[in-house]
Amino acid sequence: MKGGRLSTPALAYIAGACVLAVTVAVIRWRSETPGNLALFVVITGLGMLAHAHPVLGFRHQAYQVTLPFIVIAAATFSTPQLVAFIILIHLAEQVRLRRRLYIQCFNACDYYLSAAAAAAVYQRATQLLPDDALGYLAAALSAGCAFVLLNRGLLAGALWFARGLSPRASGLFQSELLAADLVITWIAGPMLLLTLQDGPWTVLVTAGPLLLARPALSALLARRQTPERPAAARAA
Repeated sequence: MKGGRLSTPALAYIAGACVLAVTVAVIRWRSETPGNLALFVVITGLGMLAHAHPVLGFRHQAYQVTLPFIVIAAATFSTPQLVAFIILIHLAEQVRLRRRLYIQCFNACDYYLSAAAAAAVYQRATQLLPDDALGYLAAALSAGCAFVLLNRGLLAGALWFARGLSPRASGLFQSELLAADLVITWIAGPMLLLTLQDGPWTVLVTAGPLLLARPALSALLARRQTPERPAAARAA
Protein backbone atom coordinates (compact mmCIF):
# COMPACT_ATOMS: atom_id res chain seq x y z
CA MET A 1 0.00 0.00 0.00
CA LYS A 2 1.52 3.30 -1.11
CA GLY A 3 0.17 6.74 -0.40
CA GLY A 4 -2.89 5.26 1.26
CA ARG A 5 -3.89 3.39 -1.92
CA LEU A 6 -4.40 -0.35 -1.90
CA SER A 7 -2.73 -2.62 -4.40
CA THR A 8 -4.82 -4.62 -6.85
CA PRO A 9 -4.28 -7.92 -4.96
CA ALA A 10 -5.33 -6.24 -1.70
CA LEU A 11 -8.47 -4.83 -3.32
CA ALA A 12 -9.27 -8.23 -4.80
CA TYR A 13 -8.80 -9.90 -1.42
CA ILE A 14 -11.08 -7.42 0.36
CA ALA A 15 -13.70 -7.63 -2.39
CA GLY A 16 -13.57 -11.43 -2.26
CA ALA A 17 -14.11 -11.41 1.50
CA CYS A 18 -17.10 -9.08 1.12
CA VAL A 19 -18.66 -11.20 -1.63
CA LEU A 20 -18.13 -14.36 0.41
CA ALA A 21 -19.70 -12.77 3.49
CA VAL A 22 -22.79 -11.71 1.54
CA THR A 23 -23.05 -15.16 -0.04
CA VAL A 24 -22.83 -16.93 3.32
CA ALA A 25 -25.43 -14.56 4.79
CA VAL A 26 -27.85 -15.26 1.94
CA ILE A 27 -27.38 -19.02 2.27
CA ARG A 28 -27.87 -18.94 6.04
CA TRP A 29 -30.85 -16.58 5.71
CA ARG A 30 -32.83 -19.32 3.98
CA SER A 31 -32.42 -21.67 6.93
CA GLU A 32 -32.79 -19.12 9.70
CA THR A 33 -34.19 -19.89 13.13
CA PRO A 34 -36.19 -17.40 15.21
CA GLY A 35 -34.16 -15.36 17.68
CA ASN A 36 -34.86 -13.86 21.09
CA LEU A 37 -35.44 -10.10 20.82
CA ALA A 38 -34.58 -9.32 24.46
CA LEU A 39 -31.36 -11.30 24.18
CA PHE A 40 -30.52 -9.50 20.94
CA VAL A 41 -30.97 -6.08 22.56
CA VAL A 42 -28.85 -6.90 25.62
CA ILE A 43 -26.02 -8.66 23.79
CA THR A 44 -25.89 -6.11 20.98
CA GLY A 45 -25.81 -3.19 23.40
CA LEU A 46 -22.97 -4.69 25.43
CA GLY A 47 -21.18 -5.78 22.27
CA MET A 48 -21.32 -2.25 20.86
CA LEU A 49 -19.92 -0.85 24.09
CA ALA A 50 -17.07 -3.36 24.17
CA HIS A 51 -16.23 -3.04 20.49
CA ALA A 52 -16.18 0.75 20.54
CA HIS A 53 -13.37 0.73 23.13
CA PRO A 54 -10.60 -1.43 21.68
CA VAL A 55 -7.15 -1.86 23.11
CA LEU A 56 -4.72 -0.46 20.56
CA GLY A 57 -1.79 -2.72 19.80
CA PHE A 58 1.26 -2.59 17.60
CA ARG A 59 1.15 -2.09 13.82
CA HIS A 60 -2.17 -0.19 14.09
CA GLN A 61 -3.99 -3.30 15.29
CA ALA A 62 -6.85 -3.23 17.76
CA TYR A 63 -7.96 -5.88 20.21
CA GLN A 64 -11.43 -6.05 21.73
CA VAL A 65 -13.07 -8.01 24.52
CA THR A 66 -16.17 -8.48 22.35
CA LEU A 67 -15.51 -12.19 21.84
CA PRO A 68 -17.89 -13.61 24.50
CA PHE A 69 -20.76 -11.54 23.10
CA ILE A 70 -19.94 -12.79 19.60
CA VAL A 71 -20.02 -16.40 20.80
CA ILE A 72 -23.43 -15.87 22.41
CA ALA A 73 -24.67 -14.15 19.26
CA ALA A 74 -23.38 -16.95 17.04
CA ALA A 75 -25.02 -19.57 19.24
CA THR A 76 -28.42 -17.95 19.72
CA PHE A 77 -29.14 -15.26 17.11
CA SER A 78 -31.05 -15.73 13.89
CA THR A 79 -29.22 -14.85 10.68
CA PRO A 80 -30.77 -11.34 10.41
CA GLN A 81 -29.92 -10.70 14.06
CA LEU A 82 -26.34 -11.89 13.62
CA VAL A 83 -25.88 -9.68 10.54
CA ALA A 84 -27.35 -6.70 12.40
CA PHE A 85 -25.17 -7.44 15.44
CA ILE A 86 -21.97 -7.44 13.38
CA ILE A 87 -22.94 -4.24 11.56
CA LEU A 88 -23.92 -2.42 14.75
CA ILE A 89 -20.78 -3.24 16.73
CA HIS A 90 -18.65 -1.99 13.84
CA LEU A 91 -20.77 1.13 13.47
CA ALA A 92 -20.20 1.82 17.16
CA GLU A 93 -16.46 1.46 16.64
CA GLN A 94 -16.55 3.62 13.52
CA VAL A 95 -18.38 6.45 15.28
CA ARG A 96 -15.70 6.58 17.94
CA LEU A 97 -12.51 5.80 16.00
CA ARG A 98 -13.22 6.86 12.40
CA ARG A 99 -11.36 4.15 10.51
CA ARG A 100 -11.07 4.14 6.74
CA LEU A 101 -14.26 2.74 5.28
CA TYR A 102 -12.61 -0.09 3.36
CA ILE A 103 -10.91 -1.24 6.57
CA GLN A 104 -14.16 -1.20 8.51
CA CYS A 105 -15.99 -2.93 5.67
CA PHE A 106 -13.41 -5.71 5.60
CA ASN A 107 -13.46 -6.00 9.38
CA ALA A 108 -17.24 -6.39 9.38
CA CYS A 109 -17.11 -9.08 6.68
CA ASP A 110 -14.26 -10.83 8.49
CA TYR A 111 -16.22 -10.83 11.73
CA TYR A 112 -19.38 -12.08 10.06
CA LEU A 113 -17.62 -14.96 8.31
CA SER A 114 -15.88 -15.90 11.54
CA ALA A 115 -19.14 -15.64 13.51
CA ALA A 116 -20.95 -17.78 10.94
CA ALA A 117 -18.20 -20.39 11.25
CA ALA A 118 -18.50 -20.22 15.04
CA ALA A 119 -22.26 -20.72 14.74
CA ALA A 120 -21.76 -23.80 12.56
CA VAL A 121 -19.18 -25.24 14.98
CA TYR A 122 -21.46 -24.57 17.95
CA GLN A 123 -24.47 -26.22 16.33
CA ARG A 124 -22.43 -29.25 15.33
CA ALA A 125 -20.83 -29.51 18.76
CA THR A 126 -24.19 -29.43 20.53
CA GLN A 127 -25.30 -32.33 18.34
CA LEU A 128 -22.24 -34.42 19.17
CA LEU A 129 -21.71 -33.53 22.83
CA PRO A 130 -23.91 -34.52 25.79
CA ASP A 131 -26.98 -32.36 26.35
CA ASP A 132 -25.79 -31.02 29.69
CA ALA A 133 -23.92 -28.06 31.12
CA LEU A 134 -20.49 -29.46 30.28
CA GLY A 135 -21.56 -30.10 26.70
CA TYR A 136 -22.73 -26.52 26.22
CA LEU A 137 -19.56 -25.15 27.81
CA ALA A 138 -17.41 -27.22 25.47
CA ALA A 139 -19.52 -26.17 22.48
CA ALA A 140 -19.12 -22.49 23.38
CA LEU A 141 -15.36 -22.88 23.77
CA SER A 142 -15.16 -24.66 20.41
CA ALA A 143 -17.15 -21.88 18.76
CA GLY A 144 -14.90 -19.23 20.27
CA CYS A 145 -11.75 -20.98 19.09
CA ALA A 146 -13.21 -21.30 15.59
CA PHE A 147 -13.95 -17.59 15.55
CA VAL A 148 -10.46 -16.60 16.71
CA LEU A 149 -8.65 -18.82 14.21
CA LEU A 150 -10.69 -17.79 11.17
CA ASN A 151 -10.81 -14.13 12.17
CA ARG A 152 -7.05 -13.92 12.56
CA GLY A 153 -6.44 -16.00 9.47
CA LEU A 154 -8.53 -13.67 7.30
CA LEU A 155 -6.94 -10.61 8.87
CA ALA A 156 -3.46 -12.04 8.35
CA GLY A 157 -4.22 -12.37 4.64
CA ALA A 158 -5.40 -8.76 4.47
CA LEU A 159 -2.27 -7.48 6.20
CA TRP A 160 -0.09 -9.54 3.90
CA PHE A 161 -1.69 -8.17 0.73
CA ALA A 162 -2.21 -4.60 1.94
CA ARG A 163 0.93 -3.97 4.00
CA GLY A 164 3.30 -6.75 3.05
CA LEU A 165 3.32 -8.20 6.57
CA SER A 166 3.78 -11.93 6.91
CA PRO A 167 1.60 -13.72 9.50
CA ARG A 168 4.59 -13.85 11.82
CA ALA A 169 5.50 -10.19 11.37
CA SER A 170 1.89 -9.11 11.93
CA GLY A 171 1.97 -10.42 15.50
CA LEU A 172 -1.51 -11.92 15.14
CA PHE A 173 -0.39 -15.37 16.19
CA GLN A 174 1.81 -14.53 19.14
CA SER A 175 1.36 -17.12 21.84
CA GLU A 176 0.59 -14.56 24.56
CA LEU A 177 -2.20 -12.94 22.56
CA LEU A 178 -3.68 -16.29 21.56
CA ALA A 179 -3.62 -17.30 25.22
CA ALA A 180 -5.39 -14.06 26.15
CA ASP A 181 -8.05 -14.78 23.53
CA LEU A 182 -8.45 -18.29 24.93
CA VAL A 183 -9.02 -16.91 28.44
CA ILE A 184 -11.59 -14.41 27.13
CA THR A 185 -13.23 -17.21 25.12
CA TRP A 186 -13.46 -19.30 28.28
CA ILE A 187 -15.66 -16.60 29.81
CA ALA A 188 -18.15 -17.07 26.98
CA GLY A 189 -19.06 -20.58 28.17
CA PRO A 190 -20.55 -19.65 31.56
CA MET A 191 -22.09 -16.51 30.06
CA LEU A 192 -23.87 -18.53 27.39
CA LEU A 193 -24.94 -21.30 29.76
CA LEU A 194 -26.50 -18.94 32.30
CA THR A 195 -28.12 -16.96 29.49
CA LEU A 196 -29.79 -20.10 28.15
CA GLN A 197 -30.87 -21.22 31.62
CA ASP A 198 -31.91 -18.00 33.33
CA GLY A 199 -32.39 -15.39 30.63
CA PRO A 200 -30.42 -12.60 28.94
CA TRP A 201 -30.21 -10.33 31.98
CA THR A 202 -27.69 -12.66 33.62
CA VAL A 203 -25.15 -11.35 31.10
CA LEU A 204 -25.06 -8.09 33.02
CA VAL A 205 -23.44 -10.03 35.88
CA THR A 206 -21.45 -12.72 34.09
CA ALA A 207 -19.76 -10.14 31.85
CA GLY A 208 -18.04 -8.68 34.91
CA PRO A 209 -14.68 -10.45 34.36
CA LEU A 210 -14.35 -8.62 31.03
CA LEU A 211 -13.82 -5.43 33.02
CA LEU A 212 -10.59 -7.00 34.26
CA ALA A 213 -9.67 -8.58 30.94
CA ARG A 214 -9.34 -5.23 29.19
CA PRO A 215 -6.65 -3.71 31.47
CA ALA A 216 -4.85 -7.06 31.53
CA LEU A 217 -4.78 -7.08 27.72
CA SER A 218 -3.59 -3.47 27.69
CA ALA A 219 -0.70 -4.34 29.99
CA LEU A 220 0.21 -7.36 27.88
CA LEU A 221 0.28 -5.33 24.67
CA ALA A 222 2.27 -2.55 26.32
CA ARG A 223 4.86 -5.06 27.46
CA ARG A 224 5.08 -6.58 23.98
CA GLN A 225 5.65 -3.16 22.42
CA THR A 226 8.37 -2.11 24.86
CA PRO A 227 11.76 -3.32 23.63
CA GLU A 228 13.86 -5.07 26.19
CA ARG A 229 16.91 -3.15 27.29
CA PRO A 230 20.17 -5.01 26.91
CA ALA A 231 21.80 -5.86 30.16
CA ALA A 232 24.53 -3.43 31.08
CA ALA A 233 27.99 -4.85 30.68
CA ARG A 234 29.84 -5.33 33.92
CA ALA A 235 32.98 -3.32 34.43
CA ALA A 236 36.09 -5.43 34.26
